[in-house]
Amino acid sequence: PGAPDGRRWGRLVVLEQIGKGTSCDVFRAWDSELHRDVALKLLHQDAPLDAGGDTRGRLMDEARRLARLRHEHVVQVYGAEEHDGRVGLWTELVRGESLDEIVAARGSLGAREAALVGLDLCAALAAVHSAGLLHRDVKAQNVMRETGGRIVLMDFGTGEDLAAGSSGLVGTPLYLAPEIFGGQKASVQSDVYSVGVMLFYLVTGTFPVVAATMDQLARGHANRLRQPLRDLRPDVPAGFVGVVERALGTALQAQLKP
Repeated sequence: PGAPDGRRWGRLVVLEQIGKGTSCDVFRAWDSELHRDVALKLLHQDAPLDAGGDTRGRLMDEARRLARLRHEHVVQVYGAEEHDGRVGLWTELVRGESLDEIVAARGSLGAREAALVGLDLCAALAAVHSAGLLHRDVKAQNVMRETGGRIVLMDFGTGEDLAAGSSGLVGTPLYLAPEIFGGQKASVQSDVYSVGVMLFYLVTGTFPVVAATMDQLARGHANRLRQPLRDLRPDVPAGFVGVVERALGTALQAQLKP
């Protein structure tokens, strides 16, 4: 079939907007060379500069991180370029819902369903960490359930090299590990903690530590004011509770390191 109508961005035809962030817009687009739909992430022309005064570098770095990965539960990148003064990367188009959308629309998941999600997500993160990367923003909004059931880890915009492991407050506050608030560097344990938070959220609709401000959140972590999963979901099997508590406990272990 011929290419659909729409404005061109390089080899891609931009069809419709499917997402919007503080620095990027996401579109469904048509690859005119390979004749397939893709997801196109375009950096805003007025996006805030990063610490090095560069806007282009951030998105290209995300593309390079994704290019190091090949796993069925990690979104696949196809390319990254600059056209018409805008930098973009395009990936496979994952059709489905985010886990956050699923919980918002249909309520909390059962323990078995959440555990199956967790298994796929942990397999994805094992591949991420084996490639020498950290994700740094594992959350229900960044995990998609594709039509058909495949779980896909998305959005590596805040990722970084495992060896670098910066100490900045990068990511989504309610998912951040306590050691990050204490000024320690991000690590594999930080990503694992975020998985624990996400599993907690999937079965309860809330978070282990709840706060309205960053200061309250930091104090909540410092004082270990964590809601017990068992109190919120007494029907959840002990094995599931143990997995979540172990994931959340990685943060405490990191805090206790000399």
